[in-house]
Amino acid sequence: MSIRMRVPVRSAVEEIAEYKPGKLVKGAIKLSSNENPLGPSLNVVKAIVERLEAGELKLSVYPWDRDEETLRTDISRYVDADEGNIVIGAGIDGVLDTLVKIFIGADDEALIPVPTFSLYESLVKTAGGTPRYVPRDRTRNFDIPVGDLIAVCNDKTRMIFLSSPNNPTGNCIAADDVRALAESEPTTMVVIDEAYVEFANASLVNLVEDYENVLVLRTFSKAFGLAGLRVGYAVVPEWLVSMYKKVAMPFTVNNVALTAAVAALEDKAHLHRSVDLVRSGRPYLVENLQGLFEVYPSEANFVLVDVAPKQSDEVCDAVEKHGITVRNCSSFRGAGDSLIRISVGTQEQNKKIIGALKRL
Repeated sequence: MSIRMRVPVRSAVEEIAEYKPGKLVKGAIKLSSNENPLGPSLNVVKAIVERLEAGELKLSVYPWDRDEETLRTDISRYVDADEGNIVIGAGIDGVLDTLVKIFIGADDEALIPVPTFSLYESLVKTAGGTPRYVPRDRTRNFDIPVGDLIAVCNDKTRMIFLSSPNNPTGNCIAADDVRALAESEPTTMVVIDEAYVEFANASLVNLVEDYENVLVLRTFSKAFGLAGLRVGYAVVPEWLVSMYKKVAMPFTVNNVALTAAVAALEDKAHLHRSVDLVRSGRPYLVENLQGLFEVYPSEANFVLVDVAPKQSDEVCDAVEKHGITVRNCSSFRGAGDSLIRISVGTQEQNKKIIGALKRL
């Protein structure tokens, strides 16, 4: 008779909440994951097919260093940063995973203004560290209370996570606030997540040149429409690059993704169309929903809506019956149970979600 016993896992892993992505329903309009409604550039698809047919894109061969170098060079031109300060990974998630492994261990702490992207919390806990949460100011459009962040920092604080524009609230942090943090806490890494920055008014990537404890994350998943290929990168202080290479898993960005990212950067017209679509659709959503609910200002490709006195789960279920999915934000720590996040879609999609919400 065999005895069945479960192998023990680390207590920190037991405590981690499973990540809940935006809901996908077959046949429904998906406005729940902040993806590009235009999809990738046709030049991306063309580049992949042409390289495959020419035998240059070998799926049986590990990614070539030269392709990665080409991508880093193109990224450096795009963000106006030194090529030697750029690291890449499998989406922002992959880059974050490596960075947290570098800075966080047992007894280390990280500050997380909430509500925000839940992966920060999960990665810190997985590494054995302790996340500490600082509530955003809901009465001021979820602004970050920088003074509060500085006040709770201590000698165990290794990282501060700042999503800008923030997911799910859509607001940005001011450069002066980041400078205050970096100067007040010189032994703490200030991580600025700019996944949605193409839709915002300004980037903070230039701050990396001024501080040894500031880095900026970027992605090809949103404005470039490559969410399915997982390509992300970070602009980091030069001293951190060698550390990153030591800890990062080898070959994290595959051959197809490297080819796609290079082609996406070359097609500036498609990027402009994608950004313009959001910048026209975003105010349209705000103006048409403001009379129904409270809608928060956003610099991202989504808007945050407070549907109180209704609850977010009932609203999400109701619009799903109209063939549309939006994000229920109740899983975001500190968000409460009345917030939903709506990705900006095409004009037709925007009209449909407005119509569905008006029929509640």
